[in-house]
Amino acid sequence: DPNRLAAYSVDVRQLRALLEQSNFSVSAGEITENNSRFTVRPIGEFNSIDDVRNLLVAQGVRLADIAQVEMVAPELTVGRRIDGRPAVGIDVFKSTQANVVSVADSVIEAVEKARDLPQFQGIQILVVGNQADSIRESLSELRKAGLIGAALSFFMLLFFLRHLPTTLIVSLAVPASLLVTLAAMYFMGFTLNILTMMGMLLAIGMLVDNSVVITESIFRHRQLHPGHPLESTLAGVKEVGVATLAGTFSMIIVFLPLVFGERNQMSIFLVHVAVPIIVAMLASLVIAQTLLPMLAARMSPPPPVKDGSWFSRLQHRYEQTLNWALTHRKWMALITVLIVLSPVPLFALKLTKVDPFPQEASRMLLINYHLEGSHPLERVEVAVKRVEAYIEANKERFDVDTYFSYWQSDQASTRLYLTPRNEATVSPAEVMELVTKEMPEIIIGKPSFTFDDSMSGASSFSLQLAGESTERLAGISREVAHRLSSVPGLEAVRSEAGTGEQEVQVIVNRDRASQLGLTTQDIALTVAGAMRGDRLPELRTSERELTMR
Repeated sequence: DPNRLAAYSVDVRQLRALLEQSNFSVSAGEITENNSRFTVRPIGEFNSIDDVRNLLVAQGVRLADIAQVEMVAPELTVGRRIDGRPAVGIDVFKSTQANVVSVADSVIEAVEKARDLPQFQGIQILVVGNQADSIRESLSELRKAGLIGAALSFFMLLFFLRHLPTTLIVSLAVPASLLVTLAAMYFMGFTLNILTMMGMLLAIGMLVDNSVVITESIFRHRQLHPGHPLESTLAGVKEVGVATLAGTFSMIIVFLPLVFGERNQMSIFLVHVAVPIIVAMLASLVIAQTLLPMLAARMSPPPPVKDGSWFSRLQHRYEQTLNWALTHRKWMALITVLIVLSPVPLFALKLTKVDPFPQEASRMLLINYHLEGSHPLERVEVAVKRVEAYIEANKERFDVDTYFSYWQSDQASTRLYLTPRNEATVSPAEVMELVTKEMPEIIIGKPSFTFDDSMSGASSFSLQLAGESTERLAGISREVAHRLSSVPGLEAVRSEAGTGEQEVQVIVNRDRASQLGLTTQDIALTVAGAMRGDRLPELRTSERELTMR
């Protein structure tokens, strides 16, 4: 109470210091007595609200005489709603060394157990975001793609090699190289994640190259010298050994700049793709020049190509094509130049779109309100309810299953969870178009759909204007935003000039403050304490710890 403070001549800054000094607990050292050691800890903490009220702040004056000391609920700084009903949010973060999927599974298990408790009857529990689902889905898709790719690669080799034992030998390079890659990743500190699995999948198609070349060379020498398998194997490996070495290092050197180059946000991620490819290629080269020749020397070569077979005709046509190319060098030079220059018109006419981070709408859509400035929480809630009412009225038409809203004084968003794909009647892109077309306007912001930036590198871009006059830049920025809004492909273009918080400035008269024996800091701390209060040491009761302000 300012009047009582003045009546009892109590200084606010001194009162704050007294409250801090009267509520403490500190270790003062140790004492040894009779071969026993005891820790000394002075106790000066408040144990109850009455202790705080009875604190003596001046001669004959207690804190309860000049202030109201009571337990109140803290002021809400955020708001949440699920399907138009009030909600409470819980954010769960993993520790540095913990696994995202394991932590998420444990949390979901606890949530499912909580659903059956009597205390939660009538309460809807919604998992707003679960990174484990996207990680598990991505890994499943990569695993499926890898298995399909490996199977197709096997049948393609069998189609051209025409010999099952030879195909099995060549295909052995894939699992053997991947096992070596996994071991190398373990000792290098890499984990098996989406990026490393992608690197190994990209390497699958290249792992059989060395094996095919060396195996074909060995069996060709075996057919020429059928009685000398060991000598033919050595001759076949020597004939193409340098060629496979050069080809492997030519592919590896493409990825080396990602490993040893400049570190930035993109290269840090791509290293996890490049390292598995490099290790797998090196492993395939060693296996192709050691393990495969050993197996090929102990296995009968494939039968020679029969005259008149489809493979023989294919070889004959290839020979004719190669002979024509060698005898028509000018035509081949012209064809080569045309092939090299063929992509130029696509980029010159802008027929090829360049998008480093392509995104597609999922079954979860995010509406960002893009609030202009900071507003009271109640006013932001009114704006959110206006959009929620529109979503609720068109819930079936938009295939919306559940929607969740979150807002603060300077930001707000609404997530739309659409029905499962097998029950959908409209696509997510169509939902975005329909909602945007008929969405009600709000005074304090401009709602629009936004991609989740955590799932990719970026979904928008920004321009920064630099100059000497802030007011002039604000006017220019609004003009730039107006012109950019007419550019096809750009949506929700806005200027952030003037969207900051409005403030009341207290300008201290230094001369008058000095005459009263005050400093600028004294005045600032006094105003801050009167406006928002000061954080004090916590009040530890027998049941819990309470924040004191």
